[in-house]
Amino acid sequence: MIVKNISKEGDIVDLSLQLAQKQILSQRMQQSVEILQMNTITLSEYMNELTQENPLLEWQEAPMEQPARDDKLLCKLEWLKEADEQNRSLYRVEMEDERDRKETIGRRERESLREYLLFQINILKVDEGVKHVLRFLAQSTEESGYLEQGALEAAEGKFHLKRACSTDILGLLQSLDPPGVGARSLEECLMIQLKQKNASPLAINMVEKHLEDLAKNKINRVAKQLKVSLEEAKDAFDEIRKCEPKPGQGFISEKPVEYILPDIFVEIREGQPVVSLNSSATPKLFISHAYVNILKEGAAQETKEYISNKMKQAEWAIQCISKREETLLGTANCIVARQEDFFMHPNGQLKPLRMADIAECMQVHESTVSRAVRDKYLQCSRGVFPLHAFFSKALTSEKTGTISADSIQQKLKLLIEGENKKKPLSDRELTEKLQEEGIQISRRTVAKYRESMGIAGTSGRKCYE
Repeated sequence: MIVKNISKEGDIVDLSLQLAQKQILSQRMQQSVEILQMNTITLSEYMNELTQENPLLEWQEAPMEQPARDDKLLCKLEWLKEADEQNRSLYRVEMEDERDRKETIGRRERESLREYLLFQINILKVDEGVKHVLRFLAQSTEESGYLEQGALEAAEGKFHLKRACSTDILGLLQSLDPPGVGARSLEECLMIQLKQKNASPLAINMVEKHLEDLAKNKINRVAKQLKVSLEEAKDAFDEIRKCEPKPGQGFISEKPVEYILPDIFVEIREGQPVVSLNSSATPKLFISHAYVNILKEGAAQETKEYISNKMKQAEWAIQCISKREETLLGTANCIVARQEDFFMHPNGQLKPLRMADIAECMQVHESTVSRAVRDKYLQCSRGVFPLHAFFSKALTSEKTGTISADSIQQKLKLLIEGENKKKPLSDRELTEKLQEEGIQISRRTVAKYRESMGIAGTSGRKCYE
């Protein structure tokens, strides 16, 4: 609807009325959506917070079963307890000795790279001032073994060093174990190791001038440019490949380990997949009867209002958690039903599946499915998988009508594994072979799938032996 109005100056002003539809979620609905998106670990932490914020909520603990009173049985158990006390004491001593032994053996393997470097620096016979700089550089070493960018310049400013002095100290750090530590680039890392191994001049020259071609496995090109035989280039390349590109590999990480706790279990029982929630990882909530009784027996109006408000919050939280479990279990059941071949057979492939298909199966909105699978994991006989991994795009196949991207990647991997390594298949040839099987796919898509699986191109897969 458009309304025209005349201003005092006589100008005509257009006033337009527009209708817009907005969806505003209430605080309670937002809480419901957030709980649905939580994985098992996050939900457990959230439930713990709820019990701290809401006194009406408590953990649900399994009731302790009281054994029947039996004097004869009680006497017998007490006698066994006394008789076994000595054995248990001896067992405890043995277990402590075993634990101490395990803590002593392999202690070096549990060291971080920085701890190992600091240990070596402490026993070096150099001035204490040099050790201070070395410790700073060791603390500035990444877990990969490389020196952090700008660390040398930072050391020069902190300790008032000239470039020549800082370079000499860096060389001292790079002489430590593991070989290649303290390098600032892949080239420097390889050069350090090659020189420590007294490698051939050809190998050193190849790293200095042709590292990019070596990364692409272009040995023929390197041999021609250096005017050496292919056999000589191959031998030098073998020396280079024996170096470790990440010297810090093998040491423990200083970052906290993140564990994956599955939200869904799928087991095969009597020839059928059975889906269940990982309910043991999350406690059950219940409303404390103590506060319920206070409300029933009568209390001050302010107390009643407080308990009533907390009661509503508690009931809604329990309802949201129950709804989450129901939605998650339903989603998992629909996924397993559609991808039954994957769960029933060791080499079973995923079928094309969209979130819209699961939403239709459950008669919910697609966004609900998206939230239900977010950050959730499923454990089955084939391993642990994120739930979103079971959704796969469909491509056209003359034989089956449609085929999933996962199946195509597996076929592509098998083709590459079975190729002649002296003359690997190009992306065009791989595309043609897939098309011969009736799979309509482009060369560009083949290249994308190959790269996503971490498989190198033709030159990177070529073997010169």
